[in-house]
Formats: sequence, structure tokens, C-alpha cells
Amino acid sequence: MDERDHRDGVRLSPLERAALAEIEEGLRHDHVDAEPPAATTRRPWLAMSVVLMLLGSVFLAVVGFRTSAPAVLWCFAVLWPLTVVQAVRLVRRWMRPGGRVTSWF
Repeated sequence: MDERDHRDGVRLSPLERAALAEIEEGLRHDHVDAEPPAATTRRPWLAMSVVLMLLGSVFLAVVGFRTSAPAVLWCFAVLWPLTVVQAVRLVRRWMRPGGRVTSWF
């Protein structure tokens, strides 16, 4: 390679070119070895939240039907659809190859 960089016409000394080549090689090496962030960490929060919401929904349903308390039944009516949405998200995550979901759903 001559002293002139063909892309932007900047002159580099041999020492600068050697330093630049070393930096570029290091960057290429870092890029090849990098793992995706989701592959290094697992977050069980979605599964745990579905289990807890399901337990809460079952508890509210049983107590609400046994006591016929409107407040408890309304709490169940609010919690149950949220539980179903979270469960659908969890099933979609399990069904997708790689186990990652890119959007909130």
C-alpha cells in the first residue's frame, strides 16, 4: 500500500499505517468473538411472572366465587386477561427458534 489512502486522500506514515492496521485487526477479532447479548444471559422473569399471575388468578377466582365479593371478582377480571397475554408471550418465546422475542409481544 502506498502512502496515500485511496478512499479519502489522507497521507499516513508507515508507523501510522502499522498502528491503524493493528487497531483494525483487533476490531475484526473482537467482532468475530462477540456473542449476542441475549445468548449470554437468561432472564426467567417472564416465566416467573406467568406462574405468579396464574396462582393469583386461581386464588382470586376461588375466593371470588366462594364469597361472591364484587371487589374480588373485579380483581380477577382484571388479572386474568393480563395473565393470558403474558402466557401467550411465553409460549411464543418457547416456540421461536433461538428463544428470543424482539418486540414486547
